[in-house]
Amino acid sequence: MSHYYLLNKHVLEVLPRNLDNLTILDVGCGRGEWGFLLRAKKKGSPHLIGVDIWRPHLENLCGTMVYSGLIMADAPHLPLKDRCVDISLACEILEHLAKDAGYKLLRELERVSRKTIIVSTPLNWPQGKIYGNPYERHISEWSVQDLTCLGYNVNIVSATHLPRAARIVNGVRRFLFRLPRNPQIILAYKMLES
Repeated sequence: MSHYYLLNKHVLEVLPRNLDNLTILDVGCGRGEWGFLLRAKKKGSPHLIGVDIWRPHLENLCGTMVYSGLIMADAPHLPLKDRCVDISLACEILEHLAKDAGYKLLRELERVSRKTIIVSTPLNWPQGKIYGNPYERHISEWSVQDLTCLGYNVNIVSATHLPRAARIVNGVRRFLFRLPRNPQIILAYKMLES
């Protein structure tokens, strides 16, 4: 799934105000939306590492200087050392993996992370290939229980609580991108022991 802006506020609230000297992993970095957002909305200069499987995304990000490093890898197979990042983001990624690969990714995030893991995935949101990217297809569906059983704090982010102007913009976006009428996204985070 491409970046869904409704998550921005909620993800930013989970993250510390100042990201200085933190290493943040962005799995499925795509076009770099989270990297750009973190640089624009948070204080400090984090070391951002972007991981994606689709080469065109990484090639487009090379000249932006948003990420400190970019890695081409399959999400469940992170080529990183144990506990080498402070915070891991895997927003809108789980649905692109088979369920067993998604669970493997969650274990990998626990292996490489020291402080916090943040993941998100849509509820009841089928999607095929978009932007010419074969990896954008949704192939699994996740529930709140799937993540709470693993110790994640879970919230449902919905477009139904938006102000009127934002609902209109969301309606146009929904029409253009063939999104569900009332999209809902699971936002889950886990604080790890240091």
